[in-house]
Amino acid sequence: MLVLLLAVTCAIRSEGNKNNMSSSAAAEAGRTLQRDRAERAIKNTKGVLVLGQFRRGDFVRFYNQDETLWYEFTYFYDDSDGKFEYANDNFKPFAFHQDYFLLVLKCTDANDRFFEVIVNEETGLKKYVRANDPVFKFETWPELVLSTFAVNFEKKSNPVLEAPAGQMREGFFPKDITLRPIEIQGDWLKIEWQTEGRQKSRNNKSASGWVRWKEDGNLLIDLYFFA
Repeated sequence: MLVLLLAVTCAIRSEGNKNNMSSSAAAEAGRTLQRDRAERAIKNTKGVLVLGQFRRGDFVRFYNQDETLWYEFTYFYDDSDGKFEYANDNFKPFAFHQDYFLLVLKCTDANDRFFEVIVNEETGLKKYVRANDPVFKFETWPELVLSTFAVNFEKKSNPVLEAPAGQMREGFFPKDITLRPIEIQGDWLKIEWQTEGRQKSRNNKSASGWVRWKEDGNLLIDLYFFA
């Protein structure tokens, strides 16, 4: 999974961030491009685990089935050499960036002791998170989608409609607009955008429409976690 970061916003659920990345590196890190079919598949998931409140001294921890520690890392580390000292080549979750407190993992099972999560979208590797770990928070897919800063999608195959399963919306999208998720009804997502790419004003109202955000257990949209 590739992640592209445009800039940090209030969507970050942490007490701070690191600003040592170049603009090109940031642009490479904040958007999730679910290009692979496996990464888009959400049918057999219960939702996602995201980062909750993360403070200095906290660690993110994953366990094997026998409850031994598989991997741990912290977002507070010495990055003076420009390297992530907790790097793990087998850790490739749905969305992750160590400098911007971003973490999203697909949750495939849960009980009163553990969440089962996919830690590698390429291989399907699964590990476990303690259910009472305060570092994590469970969210449904609709909750995740609506918490993101913006979305994108293939407009030819997934056109914007006037209403769920309704008529195609007339008009066109201005360039470089932000498509904000507003509301979900079943498989349909309401999006909103500024018609001329400017801030709201009396003379510049927002436009809206509906698109499919999932179909047959697969995501049809890309998620932008930052502004």
